[in-house]
Amino acid sequence: MRYILLAFTFLMFLSMKAQDEVGVSIDDSTLSGDVIIPDGQTAIPDSAYYKNTEITSLTIPASVEKIGDNVIDHCFKLVYITVDAENPNFKSVGGVVYSKDGKTLILCPPGKTGEFVIPAQATTIAPYAFRTCKKLTSIVLPDGIAEIPDGAFMGCWGLEKVNLPQGLKRIGKHAFDGTIVQKMNMPTTMEYIDDEAFVNTSLVEVNLRVTQPFELGEDVFSEIHVTRLNVPAAGLQNFKKHPKWGKFGRITPTHSYWTVKLP
Repeated sequence: MRYILLAFTFLMFLSMKAQDEVGVSIDDSTLSGDVIIPDGQTAIPDSAYYKNTEITSLTIPASVEKIGDNVIDHCFKLVYITVDAENPNFKSVGGVVYSKDGKTLILCPPGKTGEFVIPAQATTIAPYAFRTCKKLTSIVLPDGIAEIPDGAFMGCWGLEKVNLPQGLKRIGKHAFDGTIVQKMNMPTTMEYIDDEAFVNTSLVEVNLRVTQPFELGEDVFSEIHVTRLNVPAAGLQNFKKHPKWGKFGRITPTHSYWTVKLP
């Protein structure tokens, strides 16, 4: 019996140690106003502040080494995140969290409104970085962005305009799921769009400047039968015969009056 008790105590110790390493779970949905994470906490766990709809600001101490997934989803009043200047892993610019070197945009608070311009220094966006930022209407991506990752703008229900810069190669799963973007101009550098990247959107037009189809995942576009695909005349048949691109209900040459100016 004594050995069983010792084993149980040891397992409890390991469990508590693991919890200390990943952070303390937060399940109190009544938090409001300015929330300050205690100094010494090393991680913000997954879904830590999920649906805490009354939080207006969040302060991250120098001790935080890891930020989990979906930590501020649906925190619609959260407009500003501050990171302690002594934090060696992250920093805050304009209330948005970046890697310390500024090259990766980690987390945008869902309360941000209007147009958001990603700094030129940021060449990487973390998966789900803008998830449920429903008040954003426009995103300006800098040159140097090669990938829009999984779920990057998922749930940005007010997002109607995004530029896709030349050099972009890949769009991840559910990247624009739930947005109200109506037109997309794809750069010539595109190589792959992953599964369901544009489902539940308001797309009516996709514009391409290439004559050869690039790769698509599964169910990339919703309502594909009513969305217009505009491609160069020389590539028209290539797209019409393609097993996935050919599912567009209307495939027309890019000189169509429907098209908008391409970058």
